[in-house]
Amino acid sequence: MPKFLVKATIICIAMVILGINRGFDVSDEGLYVLLAHPLQENQGGIFNYDLFFKLFHQITGIHFGIVGLRILRLFFYCLGALGLAVFYRNLKFEKQLSFEVYLISLLGLMAGYGFLPASLSYNHLSVGLAAGCLALLSTRSSKLTQNLSLGLLLGILVYVKVTTALLLGILTIGLMLYEKRLNWKVLFALLIPFILLEGIFYFTLSENAIIRLSAGLSIQTGREDYHWWTLVKHTGVGAFWSLLLFLISFLSFRLIKKKFFQALLIIPAFYLTFFITHITDEWNHFFLLFGVVIWAWFFAKSDFSRFPAKEKVWIFLLLVLPFVLHFGSNVYWLRLGIHYLVFWIMAWLILAGKSRLKSLQWVNIGISFSALLLVFNGLWWHPFEQKPLWKNTEKWEYLPGKSILLSPKQVNGLEKLVSLFPEQEEILAVYRISGVPYLLGKVLPNSPGYWDREQLKGFFPNGYSKDVLFYQVDSLPEGFTEPPILVTEYL
Repeated sequence: MPKFLVKATIICIAMVILGINRGFDVSDEGLYVLLAHPLQENQGGIFNYDLFFKLFHQITGIHFGIVGLRILRLFFYCLGALGLAVFYRNLKFEKQLSFEVYLISLLGLMAGYGFLPASLSYNHLSVGLAAGCLALLSTRSSKLTQNLSLGLLLGILVYVKVTTALLLGILTIGLMLYEKRLNWKVLFALLIPFILLEGIFYFTLSENAIIRLSAGLSIQTGREDYHWWTLVKHTGVGAFWSLLLFLISFLSFRLIKKKFFQALLIIPAFYLTFFITHITDEWNHFFLLFGVVIWAWFFAKSDFSRFPAKEKVWIFLLLVLPFVLHFGSNVYWLRLGIHYLVFWIMAWLILAGKSRLKSLQWVNIGISFSALLLVFNGLWWHPFEQKPLWKNTEKWEYLPGKSILLSPKQVNGLEKLVSLFPEQEEILAVYRISGVPYLLGKVLPNSPGYWDREQLKGFFPNGYSKDVLFYQVDSLPEGFTEPPILVTEYL
């Protein structure tokens, strides 16, 4: 067992735990925490995993706050890494799980801390559920319990991200057809968990995913960033640049003998691709593009005639899985793809097992170093939409018994905002500031987040007469209280 893998994993986990009660992003993280709030409405929701939190609260009385959701994310990453270790064991016909593969998988998953806030979200849930699906799909025996468990994971995925559930479901059926283990009994076993979940939610909470999706599709598709072609483009642009860099690198490794001339072609291609696709302040896509170059090297230097057809299918599935999991997102793949890098890492491990490549220790070192850098930068140094975490030193109690450390400026602004909404249980906050009402101990009416004018009009076609907390990235529709309360004057 390489010691650097163990040390890198321990350091990454320590960085997560030390920052677990510090900082808060009022935009995306505000949406995540409200989706776990038992009193928050989610009418016509596209992300409906809040139903699980509401049912869990109804049974136990437990409400997961900011710290709780961050702990849950780390827990799900540990479970996801276990699923990937089981998947690798099944594929390699090994008797025991490899602790080394588990650590590599966990580090690959923790690279996701490099982009977006630290609390549990649909991105992290979809990755963990996909890892569990891989573990079950790779099991050699097709048993009823296995198919029901697989159906349960796919069913939960419908609530997390419906586009991912549909695409992964199609891939699952295709793989079962290829392995000649699909019949009507298997299909029934795959479907029944979702049907049962829908029934449970309907009879306990009077709503379910189908009811919400049927009501919410018209509202969401009215938004420009959720048009069908736009969603295809968000994934397709990432696939295009990745494939272009792959082809240039592959041909260089395959056709050019001298390493100097290989580098002379690949480095400029990498440099141009990186800066052409560098559309935001984040640079996480450096690791995705570098991974593309490594893939090109693997393919150029490996003898695929040594691989069984089944392993070739799995490698292909792992290569396309990041694009499958991303589809339906309104964020470009090269920004969000760092959450899915772990599946490419798993494909590297499978490829290395039977290839003629003698030493891949430097790849493991690279994964360890990359994870350390991404966790430190994305969690502590440049956390999403925040100042460095070490600047969060003031305690703020946002709900009874639940607190978080924020910056002195944030605490001062929140104290002023509290006096403006003394009696209200709901505050309408637009746009992209769901976390502000949450920190004030409130919820939003109708939806846990309002991102643009069209979405707001969809929920309030007749306007809104109460005070509106406003962040000016778009104008307010007609019929809304003017002037709104500008959040920038307080935070």
